[in-house]
Amino acid sequence: NYYFRNYANKLVNRGYFSNLNKNLRKINSRLIVSSYISMILLTGVLSFIVGLIIFFTLLFFEFNPLYPFFTLSQESNLIRFFKFLWVIVALPVLSMVVFYFYPSSESKNLRYKIDQELPFVTIHMSAIASSGIDPLGIFKIIINSEENKYTNIEFKKILYLINFHGEEVVSALRKVSLSSPSTKLKELFDGLAVAITSGGDLHKFFNEHAETMLLD
Repeated sequence: NYYFRNYANKLVNRGYFSNLNKNLRKINSRLIVSSYISMILLTGVLSFIVGLIIFFTLLFFEFNPLYPFFTLSQESNLIRFFKFLWVIVALPVLSMVVFYFYPSSESKNLRYKIDQELPFVTIHMSAIASSGIDPLGIFKIIINSEENKYTNIEFKKILYLINFHGEEVVSALRKVSLSSPSTKLKELFDGLAVAITSGGDLHKFFNEHAETMLLD
């Protein structure tokens, strides 16, 4: 942040990295997007320095898997210069690319884990709803179960918006659905918001969704 935050903010304000920001929200990152971009830039600079060290080492020394591990090169320095010049560029570029695509990769991984839990969570919610408990009570009961580690994170977001920000249940559902890594969970939240608004039967709603998810 000290070295790159101002530059990162300029990039964000110009509309860049919107997808990166969405993926950071999907994986529940505590970092704001400008801080994450600052980390990417700092990683690139550090990787460039490491690349220079590796390049100059390879320029003058041969690496051997057996002792002594490094010996003076007998090859022309000019030939070795062009032979290993790619290291200076490749290392920072590769490290920054990995850093940039990590949230997207983690988001897909999280989506898979939520989708695996969701059919059974929905069955549980259907059973709870059949006793006439309101949606807020359903979320609280589901969260108390330790079996649904990844889905519970999304439900905790809803309770957080309701309890600490004073949001209505429907509004909280729609806000959390926007940052959900799982399309199926997003559809469940959006459908639940409609069902609550229209006064629909929650037990029937959850039961139909559970059947569809189990079939999938």
